[in-house]
Amino acid sequence: MKTKELTVTALCCALTAVLAPLTVTLPFTLIPFSLSLLPIFLTGALLPKRHAFLAVLLYVVLGMAGLPVFSGFAAGVGVLAGPTGGFIVGYPFTALLVSVAVEHRFSLLRYAVGAAAGLAVCYACGSVWYAVSAGVPYLQSLLATVVPFVGWDALKAVLAGSLAAALRVVLKKTGMQVTAG
Repeated sequence: MKTKELTVTALCCALTAVLAPLTVTLPFTLIPFSLSLLPIFLTGALLPKRHAFLAVLLYVVLGMAGLPVFSGFAAGVGVLAGPTGGFIVGYPFTALLVSVAVEHRFSLLRYAVGAAAGLAVCYACGSVWYAVSAGVPYLQSLLATVVPFVGWDALKAVLAGSLAAALRVVLKKTGMQVTAG
């Protein structure tokens, strides 16, 4: 990786590590509302697919290694084995799908399609994992892990898309835009 690619990739990983632990738990669900998808959407919108995937994968590895970067400042392999581990496993693929959608030409429509596809993959990984690990029917898993979060996650996707549009202009002007190649 070139220096600018490494820098922007590391910054995206660091932003995820800083924002993802911040959560709010509501009484109607065991799964906390977190900011994790905001930097993951942003990472996908700013980096080429390989870099986006690696930035978020590095975030996951840092959490597995014991840094408290997961939701609620949790860390370790046990978090991945727990009921919300599937969402974390889905994060690199979420960033990847956003990046694939916008890699050659950024537009808010392309970004929205990528964010929706990435969110669907993240929800699928998380809800299936939750159903298996909690021993509950899949419909109950969807009601607990997806339905309460759709609006909140859509809002994060819109915010990340708006930020990405502005940041892509700044990164291009400063020569820090990372392109595929």
